[in-house]
Amino acid sequence: MAKYVREFDPRATEDLEALSSDVAVRIVRRLEELEENPPPRGDTIKRLEGFSVPTYRFRVGDCRAVFQIFGNRIAILRVVHRSQLDRALRKLL
Repeated sequence: MAKYVREFDPRATEDLEALSSDVAVRIVRRLEELEENPPPRGDTIKRLEGFSVPTYRFRVGDCRAVFQIFGNRIAILRVVHRSQLDRALRKLL
């Protein structure tokens, strides 16, 4: 049973639907792993600077998922191609 509950921002849901199915499946699998062990660690998860709430991103291939952890909730904010990450982050600030 998952220790954390995953919640998608409506924009993140749109982002996932726009991706190819094989990439979306890989990202969803990674999010399921994150539910079991959310404290960020490893080289694929980085803490982002400039946010008042601790905000992280992880990579799966060329895609990046941006998320925040609130208590026992993991809020997925965006899922974007790495070339669009800076623009997406500026809109979240």
